[in-house]
Amino acid sequence: MSTVNGTGGDDVFAGTNDPDTLNGLGGNDRISGEGGNDSVTGGSGNDTLFGDAGDGTALGVDASPLTLDIDNLVSDSSSGNNNAQVGDIAVYSNVATLEDGTPISARLVLTDVSDNDLTVDLSGGAGFEILLNGDFDSNDVGATASFRLEFFDPVTGENIALNSTATWNDLDRNRPGDQESVTIDSGSFNSFATAADTSLSVSTSGGQVTAAGTEANNPSDQDAWFSADFENREFIEFTLETRSTQSGFSLSGDLIDDPDVTPFVEGNDTIDGGSGNDEIFGQGGNDSLLGQSGDDTLEGGAGNDTLKGGADDDVLDAGDGTDNLRGGSGNDTLFGGGDNDNLIGGDDQDVIIINQLGSSGVNNTTVDGSAGGIDFDTLDITPLLDEGWSVTNVVKNPENNGEPGFNGQIQLQWGSENANINFSDIEKLILCFTPGTRIATPFGARLVEHLRPGDKVQTRDNGIQEIRWAGRRDLDVVDLTKTPNFQPVLIRQGALGDGMPDRDVLVSPNHRMLIANDLAEVLFGEPEVLVAAKFLTGLSGVSQIRANAVSYIHLMFDRHEVLWADAVWSESFQPGDYSLRGVGDSSREEIFGLFPELATPKGLADYQSARLSLKAHEARLLLAEGFN
Repeated sequence: MSTVNGTGGDDVFAGTNDPDTLNGLGGNDRISGEGGNDSVTGGSGNDTLFGDAGDGTALGVDASPLTLDIDNLVSDSSSGNNNAQVGDIAVYSNVATLEDGTPISARLVLTDVSDNDLTVDLSGGAGFEILLNGDFDSNDVGATASFRLEFFDPVTGENIALNSTATWNDLDRNRPGDQESVTIDSGSFNSFATAADTSLSVSTSGGQVTAAGTEANNPSDQDAWFSADFENREFIEFTLETRSTQSGFSLSGDLIDDPDVTPFVEGNDTIDGGSGNDEIFGQGGNDSLLGQSGDDTLEGGAGNDTLKGGADDDVLDAGDGTDNLRGGSGNDTLFGGGDNDNLIGGDDQDVIIINQLGSSGVNNTTVDGSAGGIDFDTLDITPLLDEGWSVTNVVKNPENNGEPGFNGQIQLQWGSENANINFSDIEKLILCFTPGTRIATPFGARLVEHLRPGDKVQTRDNGIQEIRWAGRRDLDVVDLTKTPNFQPVLIRQGALGDGMPDRDVLVSPNHRMLIANDLAEVLFGEPEVLVAAKFLTGLSGVSQIRANAVSYIHLMFDRHEVLWADAVWSESFQPGDYSLRGVGDSSREEIFGLFPELATPKGLADYQSARLSLKAHEARLLLAEGFN
């Protein structure tokens, strides 16, 4: 057990595998509790806090299994020849590959040796890139060397966090007590694995795992392979043990067929973000996460967690397990559902998205939008419907507390599974075109439902652009009766200006239309703004109608575009952190396959809106002052 206090600056540190108390104090800190039941406090500043991972943690991107290949050696500060000293570095290229084909390089750093006489080579040869005891010194039997493998982008030189697997193969033994071994711990890895018929001797102690050879092997013998998965890691650390003869090690880039996987036991952590805009990750265990003030992001991960956003506009993600989420004050976004989650929005205008239904068979989720502050809460179950769940019944009653909104229950079914969502304060948002909309293309106007990825359309800002992704959502009379806020907005011919649109059109309530006039520039400093259709219903000729069925269609491009549709300009689909979580796993994975950068916060931030988007009160001001 330890107590670690940071400074007033930007600190990076981690606890141990025992219960720790970690205090960041001031500054923008990155702190991890690692193993054990820890208490982590960020203090002031914009902090990133983890319950169970090491201090090399950041948001990771998926990558291929790790490979060390002597043919990809870039440099070796020790020049090989078995003379590496602590602190020496060998740089390897093509250590991993991202899903979009981007190669990742790594620095192999020798961080420690148990015996100064042990020879270490960081570039030994093919299949033994790391070579211990190259001088065949039998006195070095059992000596160890520790390493850190740091991942970086070879173009920018910046560190990059990965989600990947490390596999060591061909762990040999000469005789009892004279063997090769690999030791890892929960500071770098989430789980470890062996073949079902493993010949390795695997032992665990104090959050560490050691895999040792028990016989002579060759690299193709999977029973002598040892692998470990990791997530959100800018580097991994491991220790290798030599036998009395030369001991060669490498990372093969392989995966074990049908592995036996053992997760590291993770602690029950208490993490307090303090003031500032914090990112807090509970990871494994039953954690308690508190955002406090600032726009915070809290992710529970596995286990039965309690997440409290506190003040301001927070994002809370339940993860697996039976979780309790409380948004607090501010306009919060909550993701959860399943395994009996309890989701409470708190004051103000919250969005609660059910994007999972757990693993416990019959699931009961409780959603309470709450009535404090400026009360307008949204419950979104579209991800479930996108994944194949169907609504079998909806009970919807007006609130009896004098506040607007509804309470009731949504009953769902997927095959033999059933689920109930008990709710209060329900609204639903969806954005897209409807079939029949005519989109301008180089070959004339085409119906939106006939367009496919690869087709080219005319944009206002960037000329002819190719559609990268198209999605569709069909709603029938049952859906629209149960969720009336799905009902489309009808924009009559000429309602937005002379001949704009050139026919009556239907759009989804949150689909944004381009408004261009002098008044917009006077009020908002922009001559062109985007306004959601639902905010235009105060105009003559614009109203939300009751339809028996409607289909909404999404079009997405390399950037957010403004399209000429039915003689009026309106937006394409704009992905955001919240909207991507809300489209369902299959659609989200399809988008990430096309735009892998959107899996990162920077990628989402870079996919900027084509225009300023007006809030409800801003739209009302624009309409109240007059509209042409």
